Amino acid sequence: MKIETQPQTFRGVVCLHCKGAIPVPAIVGSLQSSETDAEGMEARSQVFNLRCPSCQKEKPYRTKEIVTFEGTPQTIPTFESPAPKRWFSQDGLSRAAKA
Repeated sequence: MKIETQPQTFRGVVCLHCKGAIPVPAIVGSLQSSETDAEGMEARSQVFNLRCPSCQKEKPYRTKEIVTFEGTPQTIPTFESPAPKRWFSQDGLSRAAKA
């Protein structure tokens, strides 16, 4: 038995800085598909901002720049906020009231 898998594809734009593939959110992809479905109207290109997961640069892109890439999109790393650090111990200290 032979199982054939289709190559995975995703829609995205090419980063203007590092030339990496940036996946496009579904809402932006739906804007482009509704734009191509409109007949009789001049196709306008809408602008949206995306941040590249590779170089962390954010730039504006047009819906006309969306292309189909092969493979899986690069996951965007989540950044955890650092724990707050205190300059001194507040064991027995109370807060001062503003005057």
